[in-house]
Amino acid sequence: VEKSMVQLRPGQTITGTVVQITNDEVCVNVGYKADGLVKKADLSSTDVKVGDEIEVEVIKVNDGEGNVLLSRKNVESKKLWDNLMQDEENLQDKTFDAVGKEVVKGGLIATINGIRAFIPASQLSTKYVENIGEFVGKDLKVKIIEVDKSRKRIVASHKAVMKEEAEAAKKELWNKLEVGSKVKGVVRRLTDFGAFVDIGGIDGLVHVTDVAWGRVKHPSDVLSIGQEIEVLIRDVDVEKQRV
Repeated sequence: VEKSMVQLRPGQTITGTVVQITNDEVCVNVGYKADGLVKKADLSSTDVKVGDEIEVEVIKVNDGEGNVLLSRKNVESKKLWDNLMQDEENLQDKTFDAVGKEVVKGGLIATINGIRAFIPASQLSTKYVENIGEFVGKDLKVKIIEVDKSRKRIVASHKAVMKEEAEAAKKELWNKLEVGSKVKGVVRRLTDFGAFVDIGGIDGLVHVTDVAWGRVKHPSDVLSIGQEIEVLIRDVDVEKQRV
């Protein structure tokens, strides 16, 4: 009988059959002289029933009371990690969906396809984040910026995606600019030679001679910072990024 029993070692992955479910744990027959126990916290999901075959990892061959301590979550985590690393070369070029989970020292813990990832506070936004807790429970688009395979640790950035999206929006705006078209903008800065007007993420220059029909000594005589105005696009130089 002893020889017919499976041999177990910590870290081993085996398949067993659920034989009993209690409030705190799931009892699994793994063909060993003692049944295996999976704590509810070590289940990747609590949706199991008696008779189900589940894949588990051996944590301890003897938990001190003669039982085999098992984990299902570890097996699922390994599979998720392997799936994520399948295209490791292009990993940093991709954008992933993540969910903010908890605030930790220096940043936020999020999950990417079920894998834990650390987002430093400096990588949460293009602006300073005062309350990291506002990202808990939120869906975030992130880029993976660092992978430590030995520790199975991922560092991600939401800021990188925001910058990428802003650049794409800016590029689209440049493509839409047409000489002769009228657009609305907001005066952002006044200088001796003209006014810089934000027309949706791009600053265009209204030369002092084009501020008004009459003679203007300084743009501030006619315009003020924060004022909304309508302007006519006279020239667009995409290469030099000038409007």
